[in-house]
Amino acid sequence: LPDRLGAIAGADTLTLIFYGIFFADRLVLDLVLTTVIVIVVGFPPAYFFISQQVRLAVLAAKLDRIARTDGLTGLSNRMAFFEEAQALIDDSLAPAGSLLFIDADHFKSINDTFGHATGDSVLRELGAIIRSCIRGGDLAARIGGEEFAMFLTGADRNEAKQVAERIRMRTRGISGALGIQGREIT
Repeated sequence: LPDRLGAIAGADTLTLIFYGIFFADRLVLDLVLTTVIVIVVGFPPAYFFISQQVRLAVLAAKLDRIARTDGLTGLSNRMAFFEEAQALIDDSLAPAGSLLFIDADHFKSINDTFGHATGDSVLRELGAIIRSCIRGGDLAARIGGEEFAMFLTGADRNEAKQVAERIRMRTRGISGALGIQGREIT
């Protein structure tokens, strides 16, 4: 029993430190589960320290992903885009690339007229269109409001124009698909 109490104390201390800061709503549940597992199963304390460290590492990776992703579109956010694009530009062995910026025309009037929920739907659709038009090694991000950026790795001017045109053509259908009358996203 003494080593189980030590395991509980150690595991719960790690849980308190991490979850107390970031996930207070899950804190009690995790403390109870950890304690029950230690008492019922009786794993040695080292197991719990290791398992808590693994859980903390997984959650830290999740937090990093959340911090670098635009919550609405699922694309990278501004900070992540500029960091990753700069790394590609600085890599002397990486092939040259093309940088595209997109500003969705008429978005503000759609957002003002039809409401923020409709505006959010437009942005989600734009994000999906952009994601579908780029390759696996390319970068895409929502860098603010209705502004998007892409770094097309190894793409020349003609390839960049083709990607931009595909996005422009697919964007034309957003208004109709969302039931927005009289305003087209271009």
